[in-house]
Amino acid sequence: MSTPDASGTPDGAAPDSPDPRGAGTTGEQSPQQPGGWGTPTYARPGYGPAADVPAPPAVQPPGPPQPRYGQYAPQGTPTPPAPYGQGQQGRPAPGQPGYGQGQYGAGQYGQPQYGQPQYGQQGQGQPGYGPPAGFGNAPYVPPASKPGIVPLRPLTLGEIFDGSFGAIRHNPRVMLGMSTLVVVVATIVGALLGYAFSGYVADAFLALPSEAGFGGMESQFATMYSTLAGTGITTALATPIVSGLLTVSIGQSVVGRRVTVGEVWSQVGRRAWFLVGFSLLLSLASGLLAALLVLLAVLAFSVDPALGGVTVLVAIPVYVVLLVWVGVRTGLVPPALALERQPFWATVRRVWRLTRGSFWRLFGIYLLAYVAIYVVTQIIVTPFSLVGGIALGAGQEFVGNLVSTLGVAISTIASTLFLGSVVALLYVDVRMRREGLDVELAAAASEQPPA
Repeated sequence: MSTPDASGTPDGAAPDSPDPRGAGTTGEQSPQQPGGWGTPTYARPGYGPAADVPAPPAVQPPGPPQPRYGQYAPQGTPTPPAPYGQGQQGRPAPGQPGYGQGQYGAGQYGQPQYGQPQYGQQGQGQPGYGPPAGFGNAPYVPPASKPGIVPLRPLTLGEIFDGSFGAIRHNPRVMLGMSTLVVVVATIVGALLGYAFSGYVADAFLALPSEAGFGGMESQFATMYSTLAGTGITTALATPIVSGLLTVSIGQSVVGRRVTVGEVWSQVGRRAWFLVGFSLLLSLASGLLAALLVLLAVLAFSVDPALGGVTVLVAIPVYVVLLVWVGVRTGLVPPALALERQPFWATVRRVWRLTRGSFWRLFGIYLLAYVAIYVVTQIIVTPFSLVGGIALGAGQEFVGNLVSTLGVAISTIASTLFLGSVVALLYVDVRMRREGLDVELAAAASEQPPA
């Protein structure tokens, strides 16, 4: 037989009344973070500290200590009235179930007994804060709001890829039309520049020995290679600008807003030099690193051929690892430059801090996205390359170059659209995970006028 409860609190009841300042809160306030989608109204749930209201003093129930269920009351203690849902004839006899509790064999399996709480209902004296638990007694999580192309919560891999295609459907004029126009213009300019310098490339091909295997078609191959090189350079410069356009459009599609071409260009046009400059800076850094490793290999070969071979075997993986590491840590710089409107180096430092601790997750998503788009672009480019090569072999130089350039343009548009959308959604996802951007986005979406 257990001893009576000296606290004076009935069994199953909370000893103190809930605090009116923060029932159901953790007591911590997350700091407000900078953002680019507008600031919600102060005092909106989740923003700002709670009001400083003094808690009322705890009220102790009068009277002597009450016995627990299954205990005997002390001699001379009046019996309190039974709780709601139980018998009103006093406490039960020792060893007998009380009124309102099921007898052995009473009631059918799966049916609640009289006085017992049913599934999804709370019993008398039991805390009832919050919704019922989920499947398997897991805590119930309300579904996140989805005003736009993705739900406003940390995203999964499938939601990032699905949102990339959803962004195109939500705003095709910007996502498909404007980006295609920029890529086509860059491709035409690059093809014209390559054709203009094709004579110098042809002289280099003609200087090669006859055993090179060009079969008297040095000028045709020189034109094709120079054209491809020109389009590669111009599209590499245009790709950061397209990524900025996609980022601004996706940033608004997340909150369900469809921006116009003029609105996107007014925001990206002022930051275009930052986007192009960052791309050139990465290319310059990778080139300097490659030159440094080549110089070390040459010096090692001059000392000892075996040492040179070891240097090459070490330098190649070091170069690849450094490129991947820097690329992953700085991959979110273009969307940050397009959206946050901060100085160049301040944005680079901020993205470096933002991606800290998320390397492997970002690396895995980047790798999967690049593999997927590589397969798609090879499927697109291969027929154009075959037709272009056949046309060059037949002496149709113009047709061959035109078909090859068209294949490069289509593959560039596809890869830029998909990869740019994935990077933009990864930027939103990382900020939702690290800075609680989903709260700000939800507030911005609620302030949008009805469509």
